[in-house]
Amino acid sequence: MHGVEPSAMLRRDPFADVQELLSRIGWLIPSSTETEMERPWVPVAEIDESDEAYMIKLELPGVAPSDIEIGITDRELCITGEVHEEEGGGGALRVRMGRLHYHTSLPSDVNESNVEASLEDGVLTVRIPKAAQGRTRRVEVTEARGKGQRRSKGSIPPNSS
Repeated sequence: MHGVEPSAMLRRDPFADVQELLSRIGWLIPSSTETEMERPWVPVAEIDESDEAYMIKLELPGVAPSDIEIGITDRELCITGEVHEEEGGGGALRVRMGRLHYHTSLPSDVNESNVEASLEDGVLTVRIPKAAQGRTRRVEVTEARGKGQRRSKGSIPPNSS
């Protein structure tokens, strides 16, 4: 062992290095005292837009309409509720309970006073109409034919003889 430094003979344990790294990172992340049952459930959502409204669909299986609250405050849509689902079959009973929470920011062109919501087959549909000033309006373009003359699309030009 001639020419070998004594420190090179010391072997490092790679698992100890990883454990040390995890412990250093661990104190950076605050530990949660919430259990899985206490943590809010965020449902799967789909957002669509038409010329008249925004449509938000959330998958809420096992949730009753009376357990859902919908609110709009300062262009924020917030949907909260409680999940109380019991499913039995095959000798086993599955119980799912807890809170649900979904929120999203809305554009400035919504009409908050005419929001509609319905629940069908475990899918909550929230329809938020656009305000009149935010709707797209189609403007027809006409062809100008000299001073003061206009010809609209589809009209027959005068016969020049």
